Amino acid sequence: MKKIICLILAVIMSVTLLSCTQEQEEVFDIDFSGEAVETGFDGLELSFYSSFYSGNNNTEGENVLGYPIGTGLADLATERLREVEKTYDCKINLEYKNWSDFSNAFSSGIAGGVSPCELALITSFDIYSWAKAGYLAGINNELGDYIDYTNSAKWGESNLLECVFYKDDLYGLLPAAWPDLIYSSFGYPLVANMDIIASAGGDDPRELYEQGVWNWATFNDQLEKCTVIEGSETKIFGLTAHSPYFSEMILGSNGVALARIGGKVSLRCGFFESSLYAAADEVRHVIYGPLAYTFDKTSEPDPNAVVAKFCAEEAAYSFMPTKFIFGVWGDVAQSIDNYAVLRTPVGPDVPSDHAFGIFDGMTYTLAFPTSTINHNIEAAAIVADAIFEPLTGYETIDDVKAYMTHNNFFDDRDAEAFYDILDNCAYNHFYSAGGAVRNISAEIGRTDTPTAELLEKYESEVNDFFANAVGDMLQAYAVLYPDLETVE
Repeated sequence: MKKIICLILAVIMSVTLLSCTQEQEEVFDIDFSGEAVETGFDGLELSFYSSFYSGNNNTEGENVLGYPIGTGLADLATERLREVEKTYDCKINLEYKNWSDFSNAFSSGIAGGVSPCELALITSFDIYSWAKAGYLAGINNELGDYIDYTNSAKWGESNLLECVFYKDDLYGLLPAAWPDLIYSSFGYPLVANMDIIASAGGDDPRELYEQGVWNWATFNDQLEKCTVIEGSETKIFGLTAHSPYFSEMILGSNGVALARIGGKVSLRCGFFESSLYAAADEVRHVIYGPLAYTFDKTSEPDPNAVVAKFCAEEAAYSFMPTKFIFGVWGDVAQSIDNYAVLRTPVGPDVPSDHAFGIFDGMTYTLAFPTSTINHNIEAAAIVADAIFEPLTGYETIDDVKAYMTHNNFFDDRDAEAFYDILDNCAYNHFYSAGGAVRNISAEIGRTDTPTAELLEKYESEVNDFFANAVGDMLQAYAVLYPDLETVE
């Protein structure tokens, strides 16, 4: 520990001296000038596991910390790793694992008292269960001297970090300062094939939003216009979507979410608000009501089949996770020449500019094995904090947004919609409370059970979620973000 404290003081002193001898617009925590420092970790080797759940068949190893090999961002990430190694006199052994192998090795290793790595960039699905079992180090309580989780520009906003909360701490961080990574982890934006819409005689949804009329009625009209039937065969559907995704987004578009009421974090379930009823009616109106002929039921059970249908240009609109739109696994960006990313059309109980997003996990999450096993955890924290400083050329959020706009969108209005959805994302607790947390929204899209009956059917189960897993996570807000207003 004394060595680490001396190291920190030495680094602070070197940065202070540098700041006095040259003009800088911003002062960063460490110097990435390429000059080696005299103090460090004496060649310490740190094992860094990288493992992501892609949801399709892409190879996990064909990237550098989430960036496809051969791209400029992958080169910057590689350069950053080498810079940090030189600055801290350490060796970062970056190893890629497929998700199933990593998950099993990590949990079994920690349970047996052996850490497979010092730090990991992983998908967040298991973080709740691992934190509960004591497998991970608390970022605030154990690593707070080395990492400032409140630096949201670097480590993520509270709404996105909610998926790594447990009790009085958080057990993961998000590489929010790096382009693309947190931006490909949430759902489920409405994506549109603009060429299909134009050829079918539909209206530009961006313009409908600007006119303040991007609502359910207008959307339903567009689904009818964009459904192309030749003889008895539907050539192009108005909408293809996994119904739980579609249901959750329509609920959210009328202000309804599992743990949100009026947009605020809620310690009671938001599904029991009256605005759910209208949203349920809209979902059913599209899926098996008067507009059923516009909805692709064949692909509905499988999110991957939905993406394939949309990319085959057999549907005008779809709801899907952003990771399928662009990024390492961005099938849409690779297949569709002219697509739009849109806010969900709104219901009657919210303003016309209302935006909502949802996520069941973050694909790229930084986590650390428990300090009781990992004796190099302080070094791992210092190194990780240095690695995920802003990349060269992307020092500000405006730089990142400019990159995203230029590389991932056809229209600036799509970028505005995208960030609006991200800023208003809510965690659906699917991988903490379990799949049953989606029962209400899923059954709204797959059964004709009256809404009041559904709510009564699952009331006890929902109360159990909030008394246990959901409540375990939400209570961290009071400790980590005491100034954030919540609903009791």
